[in-house]
Amino acid sequence: MMIGDGMTSSIVSANLNFVDGTPTFSTATFAVFGRNFIARDMGFRNSAGPQKHQAVALMTSADQAVYYRCHIDAYQDSLYAHSNRQFYRECNIYGTVDFIFGNSAVVIQNCNIRPKLPMHGQQNTITAQGKTDPNMNTGISIQNCNISPFGNLSSVETYLGRPWKNYSTTVYMKSRMEGFVNPKGWLPWTGNSAPDTIFYAEFHNVGPGASTKNRVKWKGLRTITSEQASKFTIKGFLQGDKWISAAGAPFKSDL
Repeated sequence: MMIGDGMTSSIVSANLNFVDGTPTFSTATFAVFGRNFIARDMGFRNSAGPQKHQAVALMTSADQAVYYRCHIDAYQDSLYAHSNRQFYRECNIYGTVDFIFGNSAVVIQNCNIRPKLPMHGQQNTITAQGKTDPNMNTGISIQNCNISPFGNLSSVETYLGRPWKNYSTTVYMKSRMEGFVNPKGWLPWTGNSAPDTIFYAEFHNVGPGASTKNRVKWKGLRTITSEQASKFTIKGFLQGDKWISAAGAPFKSDL
């Protein structure tokens, strides 16, 4: 367990990065491997800057990890939700390219997601989920979050995500999206389209960036029912009622 004096008061900071020769996994300022880890009122930062490309602030591969009121700040690859079950509540998450990524089963709930100014010529992509097998119970679930720009991003295209792997799975539910989100919503990893095997969905989001009218026409971008959306909640996705309650963080179990 790690308890700080506040998300902007107690900050772990470093600047390891890919350009200077460190593999992405090892660039993490703070890395968590132990089951049932809890962080509360903490900040995690990688200050390498956008020109250093992959530079992780927080990497977690621990099962049943809980982050409550934490500040996660970098540019590319800020939050590496590597594997196992994870929960983030009332956190502030900042970044540019693929800044919430990995292949865990993660629910990000009641958080502020703040894309910021990338390196010149780059596009912002909030998520890059890495599911490689259809039988994996993994994905990124963003529920009841606020998605708004940090600074002036009028010259930057910002997307909800792009498919890192063939079964990439990402769902935005009941979140508020400001108007800076590109109307297409999603970006291919390469080429002009995405694998038909991905599972992307937007469910009951609000705000000027939430309209799905002009979204990309991909087979893998689904329209889902409440029943399908419930599979990406704390209860349906993480079986998390008991272990999150034990961690002392507030949470909403269902939709």
